[in-house]
Amino acid sequence: MFDVSINVAWMKRSATLAINEKVNALKEKGETVYHLGFGESPFPVHPRFQKALCENADKKSYLPTQGILSLRKQIASFFEIMFHLSCTPEQIIVTPGSKMALFDTLMALDGSLMLPSPAWVSYQHQARLVQKETHYLYTSFEDRYLVTPTLIEETVEKYILRKKEQKILLLNYPSNPTGQTYSKSQLQALADAVYEHNLVVLSDEIYALITYNGNTHHSIAEFCPDRTIIFSGLSKDRSLGGFRLGLAILPKNETIINSILAFGSETWSCTAAPIQYMAIEAYKTDDELLQFIRDCTKIHETVTNYVAHRLLKAGIRCHEPQGAFYLFPDWNSYREELAKKGVKTSEDLAFHLLNNWNVATLPGSEFGRSTKDLTLRIATVDYDGSFALKKYQENKDLVEKDPEQFVNGIAPKVVNACNQLEEFTSGLL
Repeated sequence: MFDVSINVAWMKRSATLAINEKVNALKEKGETVYHLGFGESPFPVHPRFQKALCENADKKSYLPTQGILSLRKQIASFFEIMFHLSCTPEQIIVTPGSKMALFDTLMALDGSLMLPSPAWVSYQHQARLVQKETHYLYTSFEDRYLVTPTLIEETVEKYILRKKEQKILLLNYPSNPTGQTYSKSQLQALADAVYEHNLVVLSDEIYALITYNGNTHHSIAEFCPDRTIIFSGLSKDRSLGGFRLGLAILPKNETIINSILAFGSETWSCTAAPIQYMAIEAYKTDDELLQFIRDCTKIHETVTNYVAHRLLKAGIRCHEPQGAFYLFPDWNSYREELAKKGVKTSEDLAFHLLNNWNVATLPGSEFGRSTKDLTLRIATVDYDGSFALKKYQENKDLVEKDPEQFVNGIAPKVVNACNQLEEFTSGLL
């Protein structure tokens, strides 16, 4: 017997990782599962990244906790070119994944957390681990699940939060789980609220380059640079999730930078040496690499648009995606019909679809929604990324002329999942 600390006894494995393991176990048994539950960008490792990793496989020494200077210089150049954000290498911390950067920052900062609902699964659990008082910002479908200045004001008043005390606002855009993002004017309005209510913004912008349907990414750091910490990494737009390289860009504030580095020095020590040297190549901005990112993003856009349109056609409420590779549909209008099948919560709905329709999703309750809110998080990446990229680059005109034909050709599992969801929903009428 082992006695487990009360601080972690409540925890279970991350829902996103757990569903992936469950689906893989079902597949090993020979069962067909349409996997809309796990959001991993499926595209291949670019040959230049593979070459850089091989060339630096001999790098075995401990590196600075902050990350090697040559990489931090390259990252600073990348953000200047791609997002017109100026920062120095001294403001950048390289971490083994952005999740670690977020966790250590939550540990380092004082103040209660204002967390949007819905939000990525790990945010709420990390906050609880560091014993951070958390107040949810319950966003609405009508506002596209985006935080508004009014919602911040109402939450401050509801919880009697003193305006002079520091508070933390955690944003993620384009969003996992909703696929929505903020316009420049919306971010400007939020920045005004940041100063009014003494907020520090943790801005998770890891999907920044996967923005589409006429939307352009802007960082809230454009409008409140002294109050914003940006988080990013290589896992999404360059499909390098398993490489575990993330980063934080902090304001010019030695106190918070040194605090996070002190914590990092006692936990992760440093990000793996071969990965850091490889990442210098991954953060270059030449035409070849940027075209690779644009091609992958176009495929994300085409497939995610296809799924959204199929859901809407089936009578399932859903927003048109603006970025990332997620959708957040809901079946609330079918509440009575679903109750007759014993489906009364989003978790019931997810299990029902997996057990009866072979479609894996995640319940909205895992993302901070009420259990009675019949929402699901859908990831749209259940296809062979290497094959999809090859077919797209062979005939880019097809995506513009006939996107449905393209999706049918490269993502049959996604198409079949949509068929299952449509049949399931039509059977409720």
